[in-house]
Amino acid sequence: MTHESLRDLLPAYALDALTPDETRAVGAHLETCELCRGELAMLQETASQLAGAITQVAPPTRLRDQILAAVHPQPRVIAIPRDWAIGLAAAAVAMIVATVLTAARFGQEAELLKQRIAAQEHVLAILAGPAAKTTMLTGSIEAGVRFVYDPARGEGALVVTDLRDPGRQLVYQLWLVAGVGPESAGVFRPAPGRPVVIPVRADFGKYQAVAISIEQAPFGAAQPTTTPILVGRI
Repeated sequence: MTHESLRDLLPAYALDALTPDETRAVGAHLETCELCRGELAMLQETASQLAGAITQVAPPTRLRDQILAAVHPQPRVIAIPRDWAIGLAAAAVAMIVATVLTAARFGQEAELLKQRIAAQEHVLAILAGPAAKTTMLTGSIEAGVRFVYDPARGEGALVVTDLRDPGRQLVYQLWLVAGVGPESAGVFRPAPGRPVVIPVRADFGKYQAVAISIEQAPFGAAQPTTTPILVGRI
């Protein structure tokens, strides 16, 4: 396999989604290719950071007691094979999670959780594509911000893992830059303790960079009014 064909497999390799033969081929290539090792590290870091994008929901005490009573109806100790025990434990956890999510379906917390899961799935779908690319945004401040995108599908996302609060009257605004006319791709605020994912859909072949500026809340500006604090080439 060529360097380019192996490089195209890196997103799926980062997600452990390759066949055994493909995994061996990519692994052998990584031993001699520093460029691909660097790109893989960035993909793996982005994917792993998404695990923190979902906030756990605590079940009501009465619901928790009912579920636990159903899982353990009698105080007897029954010896079962270890493999079965693992399977039953996983099934119990899945049942608890499913019940809690169903009970909270109409609540604000459930809606936020739904949005975070959708954003996470969006980024993972991009990373799994053969044409996936990622770029770090750098500039006048230190921050953990990267942009992942698939030019072939026109799907992208900004992943923010470490960015200070700009202040109550301000927001961060994302721009797609083409020549002298940046186009707004949305505004956002950081969320302490968890990543923020901003999905972006565009014809990325038209743009040369993505940038972030600080603008007035809540809607930002039609064009940047301040110098971008972070920029990444695409």
